[in-house]
Amino acid sequence: MKTSHIVAATVGTIAIASIGCALYFDAKRRSDPNFRRKLKKERKRAQKQAKEDEQKNVTRTAQSIEDALANIDENEFPTSMEDREKFCMDQLSTGEALFTQGPAGYDASAICFYKALKVYPAPAELVMVYQKTIPPEVFTLVMGMLSMDVHKKQQKYYTVFPPAEMNVKVEEMPEGNTAEGQKVIRRGLVATRDFAAGETIYSETPIISSLEPSLEGNEFCHYCMKQIAEGVIIAPCPTCTKVVFCSEACERSASTEFHTVLCTNDSEDTSRPELALYNYTKETNNKYPEMIAKFLVRMVHEETQNTGEEYNLFDHIERLRFLEVRPSVAEEKEIELLKTTLGSRIPGIEEFINEERYLTLKGKLLYNAYGLSTSLDPERSVEPSPEQFRSVHDAPVVGAGFYRVSSYMSHSCRPNTKLAFAEHSNNMSVVATTDIKAGEELHVGFIDQKNGTLSTEQRRQELFQHYRFKCMCPLCEKPE
Repeated sequence: MKTSHIVAATVGTIAIASIGCALYFDAKRRSDPNFRRKLKKERKRAQKQAKEDEQKNVTRTAQSIEDALANIDENEFPTSMEDREKFCMDQLSTGEALFTQGPAGYDASAICFYKALKVYPAPAELVMVYQKTIPPEVFTLVMGMLSMDVHKKQQKYYTVFPPAEMNVKVEEMPEGNTAEGQKVIRRGLVATRDFAAGETIYSETPIISSLEPSLEGNEFCHYCMKQIAEGVIIAPCPTCTKVVFCSEACERSASTEFHTVLCTNDSEDTSRPELALYNYTKETNNKYPEMIAKFLVRMVHEETQNTGEEYNLFDHIERLRFLEVRPSVAEEKEIELLKTTLGSRIPGIEEFINEERYLTLKGKLLYNAYGLSTSLDPERSVEPSPEQFRSVHDAPVVGAGFYRVSSYMSHSCRPNTKLAFAEHSNNMSVVATTDIKAGEELHVGFIDQKNGTLSTEQRRQELFQHYRFKCMCPLCEKPE
């Protein structure tokens, strides 16, 4: 018999046998309940084994991630831009060489790619590159390390912020229950030592601040908000006449942090993005779009400086409460203005400024910004802005400031602190108005109580209208 015939016959026999087995097992499955139970047990056993194997892989991966993070020395990351660039390229090259060795090199490769990510100026972009170019197993390890690192940073945040020398800490406070009976928790600021009435608890400069648009370019400093006394030499912006500064130090700081990007350069071209943003703030008397622009530019500036700070500006503000802002034609215009103003100067910022992020930033300003009283003239008249801010209005408000620590202070209609601008600048001091014990929460007034003439109902109505909460302070709960 020919070989081909033998092969054909063998294949035919196997096929017939396979069909016969299939028919046999199908008949058994249909007619024999014990056989069905046995098959079901086998399937369950196989599924259980698959789950156990998957869990082992997950546990092994998690352990690899934890071990990798434990072996990374944070001090090995360089600080200078040039050194960081070289470090990044070295890690990328080494990581690529390691993963080509196969699974044995995956863990070490992931560590290299993670280190490169830590020093890369635009980590989100590098993550997208990783997703397309490195093995899935290595990418999973890198993202796991990144996720665990973020989680640890979140847990650690309130153990290092605020700094101990500020004499305060952030603690969780009960704030009643939801309609479903779940406890509502908020964060509040408490003193870490005793203070006597009249004693300054701490002082801080804002993340960002802005003058009322009607005061820009006159006698108020664009950076520190201080009113420039008559006869004092004004430090102008070298490239525009739209703003002034009280000193060369303020001019340098503003230029470094945000003004170089936002300066109009005295252009007469109305289509110039910087001029369009400036004109919008003047026409609407709204300063918050400019404050958000300043914040974004400063955030990018600090990221590129690689100062070694563990937490960046966005880390500080993402935990703050905010008001929900519904999108409108005004917000759409503001988003477009920011995209065109910053887009040509900061690569990638247009994608960052989406509607959700912009409305959240604006909501954080509306809830947390403080009115600044830095005028030398206590009777000065200032054109009011339509934007809200925390202020008791005991002095003319010339602008608003957004602060890291003071944003955690809660409202009380009978507060135990007051705000002071002793140097007539945006450097704000929190001063005790009564004796305060360690562990006691600090409160400040959010609204003008018209020298105590507002009733409990009026105060609660105004606070709910502007800040969306019902005041439960002692004065509102027991007005007598």
